[in-house]
Amino acid sequence: MTQQQDAEDRLFYETTSRLAPQRLADLDAHQALSLLDADPLVPIADLGCGFGRHLAPLSARRAAGVLGLDRSRVLLDEARKRAPLAVLVQGDLLHLPMPAQSLAGVTIFYSSFAMGSHHEAHAALAEVARVLKPGARLVLTTDNPLRLELSPESAFIETIPGLGRVTEQSQFDPKARTDEVRRQLTRPGGETLSATWRIRYYLPGELAELARTAGLEFLRLEPEGRLKGTTPQMVALLQRARGRS
Repeated sequence: MTQQQDAEDRLFYETTSRLAPQRLADLDAHQALSLLDADPLVPIADLGCGFGRHLAPLSARRAAGVLGLDRSRVLLDEARKRAPLAVLVQGDLLHLPMPAQSLAGVTIFYSSFAMGSHHEAHAALAEVARVLKPGARLVLTTDNPLRLELSPESAFIETIPGLGRVTEQSQFDPKARTDEVRRQLTRPGGETLSATWRIRYYLPGELAELARTAGLEFLRLEPEGRLKGTTPQMVALLQRARGRS
C-alpha cells in the first residue's frame, strides 16, 4: 500500500466518519441481518468493511461472529476500535482469503465490489459465491443509479469543527453508469488531502445477469417492487445457487 493510498484512505475515514450519521449504518445493518436470515452458528462477513460503520452493529448482534475484510490497513485500524468483537482481515475482494463454503452470509455496503472494471465486479461476486454456503445470502447495498441519473451533478462544501473545510463534486455518467466523486479536505493549517473515486452502478436486471454468471441467484429488491428514481438506495438480496459445486 502506497503513501498516497494511505492518505486517500485517511481522507475517506476522517470525512466520512464525521459526515455520515452512524444511525443510518445501524439501520442498514439491522435490515441486512434480517434479510440474511443466516445460520446463527456460522460466521458472516462484511466485505469492504472500511472503518467499521456497519461492522460494529453487525458484530454486536451476532453471537457466531462477523469477519470484516478490507484492503486498507488504515481503515482496518479504525475498524478495530469500532468493532472489537469482529475478526478483521486485510485482503482483496477479488481474492478472498476464506475457504470455500465457509460463510452463512455476506454483506457489501455501498458499492465496494464495483470500484473497478465490469470484469472485476464479476470476479468479486464470483468470489462471494465461492465462500458462501449453498443457499446462503448476500445483501448488496448501493446508491440508486436511477436517482443519480435524475441529478447527475452534485457538490457541497462544509466546514467541520476541528477537522477543516470539505469540498466534494460528483459527476454521474448515465451511459456508463459510473459516478466520479472528487473530495478534498483543507485542514485549518492549510494542509490539503484529496482523492477521486469512480464507482460503477448496475440496474436490477443488469445486476441479476451479472450475479447469475457469477454463481448467484438474484432473489429480489428490498423493498420489493420496481426501482424508482425517488428510492434513496438500492438494496438487493442474492443467494448462492444451491446446485453450485
